[in-house]
Amino acid sequence: MAKERKFEFAPLPLVADIQEELENNKPNEVADGAPTKVTFDCDYILMENMKDYGYWEGLTQKDIILESLKLYFQDKEIRPRPDKIRNRTKVGRKPKSVSE
Repeated sequence: MAKERKFEFAPLPLVADIQEELENNKPNEVADGAPTKVTFDCDYILMENMKDYGYWEGLTQKDIILESLKLYFQDKEIRPRPDKIRNRTKVGRKPKSVSE
């Protein structure tokens, strides 16, 4: 028989909580909130360089991208977007309706 496993699920963060956390952070401070998945196009050569570097240094692509972003924004002045733009509804696919 399989072992009985008990899982505890953490509640999802509320949008208001995430926005409050972002507002309270200093401009150059990285927010340690809920992670967000991103997808983007990248030049083939850059991707291959990242894979090669990650292989030899024992880093994941995620680690390399996050470190690169931290270094890029380190000396930049970051102004928050206007509330009208920040609170705009998300653009994307509509969720599938539940069949009854």
